[in-house]
Amino acid sequence: MTETDKFQLYVFEGDCGLVSFDPECIQSILLAKLAKLPVKINLLNSIRKCARYTAPSLINKKVVSTNYSEIVSYLRTKNYNIDQSLSPKQCSEMLALTTLANSKLRPVVDFFFWMDARNSEDFTTMWYMRALPLPFNFMHTRREKNKVADLMEALYPNDTNVEIIKNFMIKSATQCLTSFSSRLGKQDYFFGSTPTTVDIIVYSYIAPLIKLPFPSSEFKNLFNLWPNLTMFVKRIDAKYLPDVSVESKYLKKDEKIKSVNDDDVSYTAIAIIILSAASIIFGFAVNRGFIQT
Repeated sequence: MTETDKFQLYVFEGDCGLVSFDPECIQSILLAKLAKLPVKINLLNSIRKCARYTAPSLINKKVVSTNYSEIVSYLRTKNYNIDQSLSPKQCSEMLALTTLANSKLRPVVDFFFWMDARNSEDFTTMWYMRALPLPFNFMHTRREKNKVADLMEALYPNDTNVEIIKNFMIKSATQCLTSFSSRLGKQDYFFGSTPTTVDIIVYSYIAPLIKLPFPSSEFKNLFNLWPNLTMFVKRIDAKYLPDVSVESKYLKKDEKIKSVNDDDVSYTAIAIIILSAASIIFGFAVNRGFIQT
């Protein structure tokens, strides 16, 4: 198969032992690995790529899937279905487990990335500021913070105290992870010896909580309660993601990190780079015939 015949997957870069810094990108990469998809993985680390694609995006000829759910659905139409050996009963249970993970674990990950003040300013924001080019680093961090703030307001409309919300979320996630730990038991994966899509979802949410050196790490220490979930992450790493470096590329352990705020940003530089990105997009549109000159 030639390079032009391969699927193209665009994702955010990984770091600190994660194949990507974004849960949906982790899901998409791991799905491609498990499905043995002929794919080229492209990192969104240049102005050109960031201007043309979002993460994750899977491209196959003229079909573009722009989130994990769309990617799963599209790949199943191409006979890349890692759940095809499951019985109808198992499929129903898998759906219930996936819903539980998305409703209870994803908000926790979002919170610790973007709402916890120390994590957001001293870790997550600084990482994206260095991993993505201007102005996309600034745009992405602003967008994610706003999105997660809206999510927290929807989940906890009567609470504005971040510490109270954090306590609620930790309690809810603890109950959820206890259920997942009990369901996993001594098995390698949730439905036996082969991973399914629920394994992908659970991995994508708990791996960041286990691996990332968040300044505020109250939740990380709780994984001592569920050693089989920690081993579950290590098992997937060893078998499917063995080449991922555990070293930090963008944030050094002993580095003193300066928080970024609006005053630190050169808006002149942003304006120049936005114009450059716009020129790239315009040139692409003309080249593809979307705009007639």
